[in-house]
Amino acid sequence: MQPTRLKRSGRSASLSFTEGNAPAEEETAMQTQPLAALSSKAGIGALLLFACAALTFNEVGKLYVGTPDAMGPGYFPAILGGFFVLFGFILLVEAWRNPTDRIFYGQFRPVVYLLGAIVLFGVLYPWVGGAIAIAILVLFSALAERGRSWRELAGLVVAVLLLVWLVFVIALDLQLNMLPGWMLQ
Repeated sequence: MQPTRLKRSGRSASLSFTEGNAPAEEETAMQTQPLAALSSKAGIGALLLFACAALTFNEVGKLYVGTPDAMGPGYFPAILGGFFVLFGFILLVEAWRNPTDRIFYGQFRPVVYLLGAIVLFGVLYPWVGGAIAIAILVLFSALAERGRSWRELAGLVVAVLLLVWLVFVIALDLQLNMLPGWMLQ
């Protein structure tokens, strides 16, 4: 154990011990970067509340606010914007008091595959029809998770195609092009 700092409060002094230098280094890094608190959960929440307050006050500027005796249509939104600012400052103080509460952003692979699957579906549907576009959508989104076998993927494609056909084409009687246009002519 290594001593990190000497605290003096009143007449007594206390010496705190920590394992290694990690906490002392982390505190030093946070002190040298004053904006580091904004990347914590509370800091991001405060920024979002300030953005909501700005949007609210922008919209309230177009409305008559009135008085407490004769409230106008902008009165309640103005109060709400004030609460956004108040709670934003509370979260901002919390972020500066505890800046080590970081956000875990996760993995990008699932996000990329899922968004790519949706874009592919939208692009391919007019040309190849619903059945092929849905099959590609299911296959591409299933690849976001590692470890799936081709047998699982084939079963998933068949199950989703059958479910879409039963619900949308048969039960709801929607006119979906499940086959490509050139096959229907």
